[in-house]
Amino acid sequence: MRIVIVEDSPLLRDNLIRLFADHPELSVLGSAAGEDAAVALIAAQRPDTVLLDLSLSQGSGLGVLRRLRATPGLAPRVLVLSSRPADPWEALCLDAGADAFLDKAGDPSVLLAQLASWMPPLPLDELRRRRRLQQLQVLDTRAEPALDAIARLAARIAEAPVGVISLVDTHRQWFKARVGVEVQTTSRSVSFCAHALLGDGLFEVEDATLDPRFADNPLVRGDPGIRFYAGMPLVMPGGEVVGTLCVIDSRPRRLGATAREALAVLARSVTDELELRQRVGELEEEVARRHEAEARIMQLATRDALTGLPNRAALMDRLHQGVRAAQRSGNLLAVLFLDLDRFKWINDTLGHDLGDALLQEMALRLSRAVRECDTVARLGGDEFAIVLGDLWQVADAEAVAAKIVDVITRPLEVRGHALRVGGSVGVAVYPFQAHDEESLLRHADLAMYHAKESGGNRHQLFSEQMNARAVERMTVESELRAAIAAGQLELHYQPQLCLEDGRLAGMEALVRWRHPRLGLLAPGRFVPLAEDCGLIWELGLAVLELALAQLAAWDRAGLEVPRIAVNVSPAQLRPELVERIVEILDRHGVAARRLEIELTESALTADGPAANGLLQALRRMGASIAIDDFGVGYSSLTLLRRLPISALKIDRSFVAELATNRQDAAIVEAILRMAHSVGLRTVAEGVEHAEQQAALGELGCQEVQGYLCARPLEAKAASAWLAGQHAGGLVPSAAAA
Repeated sequence: MRIVIVEDSPLLRDNLIRLFADHPELSVLGSAAGEDAAVALIAAQRPDTVLLDLSLSQGSGLGVLRRLRATPGLAPRVLVLSSRPADPWEALCLDAGADAFLDKAGDPSVLLAQLASWMPPLPLDELRRRRRLQQLQVLDTRAEPALDAIARLAARIAEAPVGVISLVDTHRQWFKARVGVEVQTTSRSVSFCAHALLGDGLFEVEDATLDPRFADNPLVRGDPGIRFYAGMPLVMPGGEVVGTLCVIDSRPRRLGATAREALAVLARSVTDELELRQRVGELEEEVARRHEAEARIMQLATRDALTGLPNRAALMDRLHQGVRAAQRSGNLLAVLFLDLDRFKWINDTLGHDLGDALLQEMALRLSRAVRECDTVARLGGDEFAIVLGDLWQVADAEAVAAKIVDVITRPLEVRGHALRVGGSVGVAVYPFQAHDEESLLRHADLAMYHAKESGGNRHQLFSEQMNARAVERMTVESELRAAIAAGQLELHYQPQLCLEDGRLAGMEALVRWRHPRLGLLAPGRFVPLAEDCGLIWELGLAVLELALAQLAAWDRAGLEVPRIAVNVSPAQLRPELVERIVEILDRHGVAARRLEIELTESALTADGPAANGLLQALRRMGASIAIDDFGVGYSSLTLLRRLPISALKIDRSFVAELATNRQDAAIVEAILRMAHSVGLRTVAEGVEHAEQQAALGELGCQEVQGYLCARPLEAKAASAWLAGQHAGGLVPSAAAA
């Protein structure tokens, strides 16, 4: 029900508004405090009901009432709310055209009951009926010729000026099709059709002015002056009545039998159209959902979920098209293969969320650095590829590669962290370095590895020599698998001496591969390869086995070595490592305190509590933990404090110019002070000259290792060196160990 309040008291007006706020079927269109303002508001809004106070700030309530009843076509129900006595004011108001008179100080429930009496009753299945209407999705939709034709035919058959397909919503009726009427909606409170919902047969009002349900209805007393109404319910297959097909006339009358039957047939046609419309709509929605699903599947199949860039599958498709286009045009096509440096460290140290954000930022940078016609793809992890088409010369591709290196090495801020990463870019150009997409990508990948091995933060154009190296790498990988099983690995041993008295502190075991074809290979030739291809676990266990077996052999020979140090790769930090070390120690009868595990700084950033727990377990069993090459990585003081470290090995790069370079001396002194303050033993690597050893002694370093002491020695030569030291009294006795 649409209501206008005419009341000069703000307090009473606000009380009414608050009262109606709890009743959604009652809608306040506005309020006025004076006679002229009230008449103007009612004429503009054409409410269903007016709540009228007799005392106004300007004019009077009776004046409003008389002016309303004198206005043609404007006939809202008027309920007078007054504090004046009913006698004689009630009779005066009713004579002037009021529909009801209530004491404004009375019980609000009486007012609500009066308003409810003017509203049509609700069907018993009202909630189910409204749900069905919403399912049809027909409210507030555009006109449809088929339904307009039915409304027009109904009016013609009934010989009525107005034909309407009315859908009755919660608080309104809305005309889906209409003939002979301008408005498209009215409130439900004045709707004849709302009464028609109560049955499944024709609802007919022959003369509304004589029917007490409608005689005071604004649509009867005012425009459009309804006298006759006949509405056939629109009954859906489930029994829900969603509206009516109705005809209206301004003169009283009665439908004939033929018109009644025609209305029934036409009403069924309307419901059939609505049902068909719903099914078509559902089919369209299903088609749209399938298209969206296909688009999502295509997105997942061709796009990287994190960055939104094309993935490997999409890259290969575009490469294929690019090669075909280059064949037709005669221009060049280039592939750039990019790998980020330090990404794993950032991921492990600062978390995967920040690592993901870094990759997203890098994807944006790369996309902005190339043309719109070029393709930037993410291959996985920290690897990207770029396809450059329509190039004139190889130098163009190298220029873009140099630009990419510059872009990725610029500092960036991600979630409050100032970061700097590097990268290596490999370049392969069609048709000079390959003739198909697979070879182009593979050769660009090989060139990228060459750039990385050359120091990183640079680009490298592919050459055939790289292919030969890749073939050799594959050959060496397959041979390495056999070498571990065949016992081709051997250890060389380099002594570590105490600076204070020159005594032996321990031996470091350094692996070598006695290759049957290539000779003796240093660890740099095969350990990184073992890490890449997943052989480092077997290789590491083999080294531990050889080292502890040799230590036991020296014990049996009376050549006591206090401890032996073995390098362990971060990839070996598995939960089962402790168990395997215990097995090897037990097998050779060696105490755990005589084993030292050397880790590089990068191993300190291995993921979280698991690595920390593993190192703690090694310390509890008695083994010591040393950090190798300290000072050249990215470990933090927090990690040094948190992890169970026993010793720091100062990298040889700081020792090389220690006697002459003040900066190196200051760095070494700082490392030594820090280590000693937290109780860590210190070992300097790469000591080759007496001046270096003397400087280290002055700075407080405890142990040294390097060519000045001894070169790495094969087992037999190391045994002879130990025998000489033992004879000179520089090897501790078995009892001391």
